[in-house]
Amino acid sequence: MRLAIVAKAFIAMFFLPVLFLPMLFIPIGAALADEARPVYIEVVENNNSQFLLKWKVPPVMPAVRAPAISLQHPQCTVADGATAAGLIGRRLYQCNITDPAVPSGLPAEVPFEVRLDYPATNPALTSLLVFKPFEQEPIQVFSGPEKTALIIPIATSAAAVAKQYTVAGIEHILVGTDHLLFVLCLMIIAGRFKRLLLTVTGFTLAHSITLSLATLDIVRLPTELVELLIALSIVLLAVEIIKHRRAPEGQSPSFTWRYPVSASSAFGLLHGFGFAVVLQELGLPTAMKAQALLFFNIGVELGQLLFIALVLIIVFLGLRTIAPVSKHRTLLTDMVVFGVGITSAYWLFERLAALF
Repeated sequence: MRLAIVAKAFIAMFFLPVLFLPMLFIPIGAALADEARPVYIEVVENNNSQFLLKWKVPPVMPAVRAPAISLQHPQCTVADGATAAGLIGRRLYQCNITDPAVPSGLPAEVPFEVRLDYPATNPALTSLLVFKPFEQEPIQVFSGPEKTALIIPIATSAAAVAKQYTVAGIEHILVGTDHLLFVLCLMIIAGRFKRLLLTVTGFTLAHSITLSLATLDIVRLPTELVELLIALSIVLLAVEIIKHRRAPEGQSPSFTWRYPVSASSAFGLLHGFGFAVVLQELGLPTAMKAQALLFFNIGVELGQLLFIALVLIIVFLGLRTIAPVSKHRTLLTDMVVFGVGITSAYWLFERLAALF
């Protein structure tokens, strides 16, 4: 008997990572759940010859590993470097640009660049560059972690906005570990494909509503409270799964199991506020708010569907090709749910402590 227990434990420990393989696609920099804020860089054109560079690095990055950020152009020199260290900084540049034909003051033949020089490596932080031309609308550009030289744009287009915000939505959901664990719990509760489709649709519609309301400043909730409640929602789903699996045979299933769409929709309203926190950090282009909001939401859904597809493929291959996984499916599922519950409970207490 003891040998059988040890064997089951060994099998569970060996194959459990298979079910969590999608988490390998989450960047190491996302060690703190839902920390998807970018390195924020702002270039303000005071006039045709002066540019103010400002930046803010997310607190997840230690100051000693923060990038050195600078404006690069052969006609620009530092006029004032009053604050140029740590996670927040600013530096004034004097640029000898005299071409009156260029309204923004930026000659197209020699592009301005903002460079991020990391002392080690970039831990998967994206960048948001906001250029504020003199007496014109701001222009925003998202860049992936691999880009350390950002060209300041003279203009932007609807296609560029669509691409940037779609990518931002995908990146956010794939580094939002707490959102992914919540979706994983929904998948376990839904079970069958039809129920899963309806459950995910309910979650999508609900968080789209609150994402829009919060981003457009119609409804607001404190960020700390939202993150606390998101962790609580995962704990509640994990407990619900364990209670259902431990319930005596013949006992009537709970409301969540009978109507998973209702549960996913209710919690989806909450998670929408969590998505909005990141989008508020990124900001919306003044002239294209609706387009940016739409494509950010599309990106979130694409990332969510990618995660669901990866989990389904891994589980399918594991059950079909690895005999111990199929034999000990119940044990492995229980261990996954306990892991999710313990992780989310840790986040819950951590975020609760942050409130006091």
